[in-house]
Amino acid sequence: MNLNNLKPAWRQFKLINSMDETNKDEILALIEEVENVPINRLPGIVVNSLMILVLIICCQGG
Repeated sequence: MNLNNLKPAWRQFKLINSMDETNKDEILALIEEVENVPINRLPGIVVNSLMILVLIICCQGG
């Protein structure tokens, strides 16, 4: 058996076990923060509308 085949698995095992354990309350608090952020879709709609308008103007067949 070649021990070099086990090196990636050993690295992953060491990485996972070296991470700090996250508390359930901390995870829920982070989720609540993300849910409370207002999403502003207006800039995306404006950009998409301008791009469509430019394509319509530039690609008109004459």
